[in-house]
Amino acid sequence: MDNSFSLKILESYIEIDKIQDEINNMIYHFINDASKLIELSDDDYQLEKTFKLNKISLKQYILDSDCCKKLNENHILDYSLDELKEYLLQYSQQFNIDCSKYFLAISLYEMIENIEIKFDTKMNLEIQNLSELLSNINDIQNMNKSEYEQFYFQLKKQLNAYFDTQKIDEKTLNVCIQMLDDIFNFYINGYPNIPESYLYHSEN
Repeated sequence: MDNSFSLKILESYIEIDKIQDEINNMIYHFINDASKLIELSDDDYQLEKTFKLNKISLKQYILDSDCCKKLNENHILDYSLDELKEYLLQYSQQFNIDCSKYFLAISLYEMIENIEIKFDTKMNLEIQNLSELLSNINDIQNMNKSEYEQFYFQLKKQLNAYFDTQKIDEKTLNVCIQMLDDIFNFYINGYPNIPESYLYHSEN
């Protein structure tokens, strides 16, 4: 493999690293705003361990609002988040009720969706880059988890073979293995968990 490939991989990894920084920043802002909602809701909302659980919790918290209950009574059951924001605005103005905690809950739900989209972008970029060396890496999308370990070592062996035959250098090998680890961690564990240190509210 020529030097231009190694350069391409290293440049791509800089982009991947930048995306990860953006994800970390988004998670930080999510946790900060979630802490505000915990206070505003008098602990009715609690920060959950996973983004999936937080989406479920936020959805339930929003649906338990008086505004959503009223929509339900009026048989308005199918609406987008943007439409819900409009309903909330009308409801708050009509009844002179502060709905800021529910607007914040919607914002948090949207933050999670944006984090997931950004994470998917990162994964797709890593798979796309490795597919130039490992043409079968996309097979992971159709595999059972029980097959992951064997497949991982098979792919890692291919990367080491490229290094042994001097088709890629050591730095490129290490970057490729890092991307491979990222991809398998994602397929095994899904989206990243909320750091344990931020979950103390839920434990109290």
